[in-house]
Amino acid sequence: MAPHGKELSEDLKKRIVALHIDGLGYKKTSKTLKLSCSTVGKTIQQFHRTGCTQNRLRHGKPKKLSARAQHHIQMLSLGNRCISLATIAAEVKGVGVNL
Repeated sequence: MAPHGKELSEDLKKRIVALHIDGLGYKKTSKTLKLSCSTVGKTIQQFHRTGCTQNRLRHGKPKKLSARAQHHIQMLSLGNRCISLATIAAEVKGVGVNL
């Protein structure tokens, strides 16, 4: 099942774990940080299971183009709408990206 909502920041996760180590329970920690009790519980369980609070890496193939290269391609195509794909590939290769 996919997670709902956004991920917690590393700082917030570390504060949750620190309060837990200091002896506060799930409910008091959740009221202190204004989070749900299940969020606090899952964060602490992840800390006990893995020993850290960092998010795991995502699955899938890594991106081939950086954000800078994508922006460069967009600017090329916006500047000249009739530019061919081969020309764009040659321009991007000059930047240092192989397509």
